[in-house]
Amino acid sequence: MIVRMRRISESGPQVAYQATDLARHHRAVIDAARSGQALLRDKDGTALVLAPAADIDRTYEIAELALELIRARQAVDREAGQRSAGLYGDLAWLSVLPDEVQRRCLDELTEALLVASSGMSLRPVELLLGDWRATAEAWADPATREALAAEEAAPLVDAEL
Repeated sequence: MIVRMRRISESGPQVAYQATDLARHHRAVIDAARSGQALLRDKDGTALVLAPAADIDRTYEIAELALELIRARQAVDREAGQRSAGLYGDLAWLSVLPDEVQRRCLDELTEALLVASSGMSLRPVELLLGDWRATAEAWADPATREALAAEEAAPLVDAEL
């Protein structure tokens, strides 16, 4: 929220509505909120922001996933013998992947989240999470784990760059 609040204050000249404006000029306050944000000052000076619920939900989703990525990165950075699935938080399914695959997953998710946080859709992040979960399920299956490990170790041959 610190970054979000900074964006609110840096977004250019903005009307700071008073609590009484909610009764007297409610349409202007609502229109400002619909167009992104409305700054409302309470009688005690507290600054409040009105914004579309979807924008606020999106901000929280980005923040929550960012924290999960940090938690998982900290787990991956520990020695393998000092890790447990619980250290990964909501991304505990990552723990079945080999270390290098875990790092690649976290790198891809971080990059996708950075793009999404710049105003793009969260849908690519959701799809990527689904793809990586499916990958983790395949690694968790003993029947496919050996084949996947061999594929990871195989050198790239005839790859066009």
